Amino acid sequence: MSNNLKKFIRDNRKAFDEHIPAEKVWENIEASVTGSKKKEFIIRPLYKWSIAAAAMLIIGSVIFLQLDKASTATAVVAGNDMGFNKLPPEYASQMNLFVKMIDTRQEELKTIAKEQPELYQKFTSTINQLDSSYNTLKNQLSATPNQEMLLEVMIQNLQLQLNVLNQQLNIIHQIKEQKKVNHEKNDQAI
Repeated sequence: MSNNLKKFIRDNRKAFDEHIPAEKVWENIEASVTGSKKKEFIIRPLYKWSIAAAAMLIIGSVIFLQLDKASTATAVVAGNDMGFNKLPPEYASQMNLFVKMIDTRQEELKTIAKEQPELYQKFTSTINQLDSSYNTLKNQLSATPNQEMLLEVMIQNLQLQLNVLNQQLNIIHQIKEQKKVNHEKNDQAI
C-alpha cells in the first residue's frame, strides 16, 4: 500500500505543487505541532458594557468629588469673609485672597500634626493669637468711625498670619530635608 501511495504522489507531483493550502490548514498544523491552539481575545458585548459603565462611574465620582471640594472651599471662604461684600471692593478682594491663602497654608500645616504634635501645637497657638486679634478688629469694624484705617490694620494682621504660616512651613520643610539627609547618610554608612 505504501508503494501505491508513493506512485500516486510521484505521478501527481505537479498537481500538488500548483495548489497552496489555505491559511487555516497551516494554523491547524502549527497548533498540532506546538500542542496549543492560538487563543484570540474576544470581549463579549456584556463585558464591553460593564467596562464602559465602570469607567463612567469612576469619571462621574471624580467630577462629583471635585465639585464638592470646590463648593466646600467656597463655603469656607464665604463663612470666613463675614460681611466682606459690604466693604469697598479693593478691601474685600484683598481680605478674601488672604483668607484663602491662610486656609491653604493651615491645611498644609495640619500634615505635621501626627508626625510632630508638639511643634504643631506651638505653631497653632501663634496663629490662634493672631486670629483672635483679627476677630477683635472685625468686631470693632462696624462701630469704628474710621473704617479704612481699621481695614488696613486687619489686612496687615492677615498678612502677618500668612507670613507666620509661610515661616512655619519653611521650618517644616527644613526639618524634613534634614531628616532626608540624615537617612541618606545612614544608608551610605550601612
